Amino acid sequence: MPFKAYILTVSDTLAQAKSASDPIQTTNTSGLTLRESLQQHSSKQFSVEEEAVVADDVADIQHTIKRWIAGRADLILTTGGTGFGTRDVTPEAIAPLVSKPTPGLTHLLLSHSLQKTPMAVLSRPVTGIALHAPLPQSTPETQQTGAIIVTLPGSTRAVGECMDALLGDSVLQHALELVSGGSGSRQHASMQGPGGGRDGAKASHTSLSGTETDTGSARAGSGLQGQHHHPHHHHHHHHHGDHVAPKPRTEQSEESPSYVTRDPGGPASRHRKSPYPIVSLDAALNLIAEHTPSPRQTHEASIDRNLIGAIVARDVTARTDLPLRPTTNVDGYAISAHHTPPGSCRVSSSNARFEAGSVQRINTGQGLPSGADAVVMVEDTELLESSDDGEERYIKVLAQVDAGENVRKAGSDVKQGSVILRAGQRLSELGGELGTLAFLGYPKVTIHTKPKVAILSTGNELADIAASQQTDAWGFRIWDANRPGLRAAIESAGYEVVDLGIVNDDRRATIDALRRGLEEAEVVLTTGGTSMGESDLLKPIIERDLGGKIHFGRVAMKPGKPTTFATIPCESSDRVVFALPGNPASALVCFYVFVLPSLRKLCGHHASIAPSDQGRSWSVPRVKVRLENAMKLDPRPEFHRAVVYPDANGRLVARSTGSQRSSGMHSMATANALVCVPALDGSPGSPTQLQAGSEALAMLIGSIL
Repeated sequence: MPFKAYILTVSDTLAQAKSASDPIQTTNTSGLTLRESLQQHSSKQFSVEEEAVVADDVADIQHTIKRWIAGRADLILTTGGTGFGTRDVTPEAIAPLVSKPTPGLTHLLLSHSLQKTPMAVLSRPVTGIALHAPLPQSTPETQQTGAIIVTLPGSTRAVGECMDALLGDSVLQHALELVSGGSGSRQHASMQGPGGGRDGAKASHTSLSGTETDTGSARAGSGLQGQHHHPHHHHHHHHHGDHVAPKPRTEQSEESPSYVTRDPGGPASRHRKSPYPIVSLDAALNLIAEHTPSPRQTHEASIDRNLIGAIVARDVTARTDLPLRPTTNVDGYAISAHHTPPGSCRVSSSNARFEAGSVQRINTGQGLPSGADAVVMVEDTELLESSDDGEERYIKVLAQVDAGENVRKAGSDVKQGSVILRAGQRLSELGGELGTLAFLGYPKVTIHTKPKVAILSTGNELADIAASQQTDAWGFRIWDANRPGLRAAIESAGYEVVDLGIVNDDRRATIDALRRGLEEAEVVLTTGGTSMGESDLLKPIIERDLGGKIHFGRVAMKPGKPTTFATIPCESSDRVVFALPGNPASALVCFYVFVLPSLRKLCGHHASIAPSDQGRSWSVPRVKVRLENAMKLDPRPEFHRAVVYPDANGRLVARSTGSQRSSGMHSMATANALVCVPALDGSPGSPTQLQAGSEALAMLIGSIL
């Protein structure tokens, strides 16, 4: 079966021509060169499935590439956007999608190009393998395939030279066979030619440092020299020669390497040290900001309470002047100021035509009748005569009223065309924005579609407080406090919740629940199963069964060290997964610290550009508070649950909620803030606590009462 190839041309000019319905096929020469190189290759091993043209935009590039990966592409070639120009962003778009970099291919492209021209040093190629999502029938032992991605220059000549290097000696075909799960024997046979035979293939593999073993074919009994065979081979992967103890990766790191966990097994095979580096808090927030998708969908929504928390997608402008014509801002009588001096005046009916010298009753907000230019207040008149049915017939005007007095001019509130609500404005629960939309006459408004959030608790020991029957998993019950707490926090922020319930520590049940969440929601939150316990399954499931990429698996903060952030490719857009700690207080703190910023970006919030918010563009704002209690310092930065209130002088004071043990949800009760306690310095003489009365920063997570 031929390899499925896809070609993406990255060019502002060609993308603009495409949108203008220009015949771009005749001008996209680099894309044509790629297609001909594959289709006309003598091996007949390539099938060009699709070609596309996008602008030099990271989001547009990634959207197309992710769609092709989800469609299980074998080869993706891009052309353009790899240089030093200010609009050249193809490497930045592709690098986050690569699970396995291929530095050898990158070196091949550069070295071959440098033989042609020294200007090749100005190219920034990226190559690598993007993993496919496992098929539904896959098992933990099933090998995970992927797509090879190669970024090429935009020059037609350079593209041709690079393809000569890739296709020469069947390098690309051999790589594709290995990545698709093959042994590489087909390419070795063609490379060896007649008489090459088994010995030649074996020699070639030796020079490739055991490539065949890495693909898994040697495990089927090929008998390559130096290969270990153990009944417990899941614990000794690909050892050649003596056994070497695995090197622990527990150093704090600012990078985002992709570490794939081992296959889930029994307690004896679990890690004794986490394979995930501890990243700093700022690094974790930056990774969330980088890998959370930008909002792509908008829709029109009616003006009702369901809009609370939504973000306006387009500027809202005034369709007309408001008021449309002069109106009164008091209760009184409309008059013509020039023709109505103080004295007796006849009161005309509001249905009658207004006549100069008469007055007409008018209420606040009503438009002035034609011919009137002022309003005299009720308080500045006396009743002189009334009719039998109680209607006013004559009044006495007691004050001199000038033209325009007590009148709002047309357009004095809002001028037609003026922007009243800007794109990115949040529609709050306070009512001002919804009232403004109604004031402007908008029955509907275009908003960014808010993400749905699926929540799942894991653990044999958990019991649902709402269930009619309870079971004792460990001789006692642990009530699931995470889902009720998270649901309240999510819904109060204006997002819809999909409740996936509780699943036991069962791999298949957990996979099924997660897949349901990925189908029904854009964000999935799990609690429990992220640490080092024998039944902590989430990380391997995310990577191996769902084809996700874990961007970080541990964070240097308290509480919440085992917090995990991952993305899982889907056809429309990446799904975001947060695996939060099982301890209730930790889970809720981590929601406000990590999940809420992701939700705010997903639904269209503008990123903060304040220097003090650098690295926390979508985080909850922080305010200065004075501490009522001393707070101990920990080697990790800590979020201390507290109640913030104004003192007699109007200054904000933070009072601790008491014990900060992460297992105690009651430490979140009454809390409306998280005090940001810095990490312990550790140097001699450095403070070990924040003193009572000192200043600190706090994240406000609720109202100040």
